[in-house]
Amino acid sequence: MMWLTLGSVALAEIPDVHDPKRPIALGSRAGVWTGPYSAPAVGGHITLRASRWLGLVGFADHTLLVRDATARHDHILGFSAYTPKLLGGRRWYVSPTLGACVDFRMDTPLAGRVPSATDVLFGTHAGVAAEAAIGRGWSVRATAQGFLYVGNSESGDGWSVGTLQTLRPSGVAQLLAGLSYTL
Repeated sequence: MMWLTLGSVALAEIPDVHDPKRPIALGSRAGVWTGPYSAPAVGGHITLRASRWLGLVGFADHTLLVRDATARHDHILGFSAYTPKLLGGRRWYVSPTLGACVDFRMDTPLAGRVPSATDVLFGTHAGVAAEAAIGRGWSVRATAQGFLYVGNSESGDGWSVGTLQTLRPSGVAQLLAGLSYTL
């Protein structure tokens, strides 16, 4: 019998991309964050395969944009739930995602003795994730998600930045691709 191969790995040797018997995977990810501003995003994730029908992804992403002598950076911690058996097979799936996160948002002036503005935003997100096995324990993963955050309003008067005591919603879209390894 002839086997298809991916590099030097026979496809029959590639394990299930979502196998609860191998419940943990670690990975890195990179992409773009766009909303009030657009910036590159880098981070990491841990996947927990809770059951055949449910998985959880914990993540940490970081963005940085320098504009108008101010460094704007966000540090996002969160989780997403996904359902891998809705669409796909043993080696790949496409799934809706749903989750929550917290965003530590900072605006740091780069010149002079101007104070920084820091805020903590709470958010929910939904989107779609796709994952495909590419080798023994390795997989590629892509996500597209929309985030809705609630945080303090920002203010700026040309020489200082700050936050106001009024809460407002803000939306962000995030596109990421990553590489995972199952432990």
